[in-house]
Amino acid sequence: MLKIKNVSAKNFMSVGNNTQAVNFDNCQLTLVLGHNLDMGGDGSRNGTGKTTIINALSYALYGEALTNIRRDNLINKTNGKGMITTVDFEIEGRDYRIERGRRPNVLRLLVNGEDAFTEEQQGDSRETQKEIEKIIGFPHNMFKHLIALNTYTEPFLSMKNNDQRDMIEQLLGITELSQKAEVLKERMKSTRENLKEEEIRINAVEESNKRIDKNIKEIESRSKAWEVQKTNKLGEFNSLIDTLEEINIDS
Repeated sequence: MLKIKNVSAKNFMSVGNNTQAVNFDNCQLTLVLGHNLDMGGDGSRNGTGKTTIINALSYALYGEALTNIRRDNLINKTNGKGMITTVDFEIEGRDYRIERGRRPNVLRLLVNGEDAFTEEQQGDSRETQKEIEKIIGFPHNMFKHLIALNTYTEPFLSMKNNDQRDMIEQLLGITELSQKAEVLKERMKSTRENLKEEEIRINAVEESNKRIDKNIKEIESRSKAWEVQKTNKLGEFNSLIDTLEEINIDS
């Protein structure tokens, strides 16, 4: 079970250069209320950064916001650099920490306080992200539907059939079957391509052999013709020799 302990952000969206954090580990239910003093004295709760918190969590875990916001647009516009988000969570008694940011790019995964990868391995963000999603147990799409539960996420019934099927398979824990089916499909495609290449190679070899057989037959035919011509010439020469031998030189 995934238990999120805290989330922090710096230079992320509306959060400025001072790190802001929300601790979820003090109690079982945390209620976040906004009070936008800039909107006047009516105590408006809009534009206070509530969505920024869940976006920071989404970005820290997956490197993506809840909507299709470009990553560079997540950086606080006033400061324009030094964006960093951090999330601490627990799964099956193990503590995890993810640090992710931009300008400069940062992605660090810690398990029980120690780096899960070497410095060189941490640099390969794709492999690090794969490991993170493997630990969490579900992809970003599932996070949006099951945890974020916001108005930006496309309703399940409005999703395409394939997307609905993927969601159901993930919920039932049978995505491995689809993944194996995709792997099998790719292998079948690769096998068909290899067979086609092998057929082309075999056809080329057969055509080459046919040309070689034709050349051999032509050589054999010329050889036989040469033998016949040689025999005929030798017969003519022998006949001429016999004629010359019959001539009386003295006469």
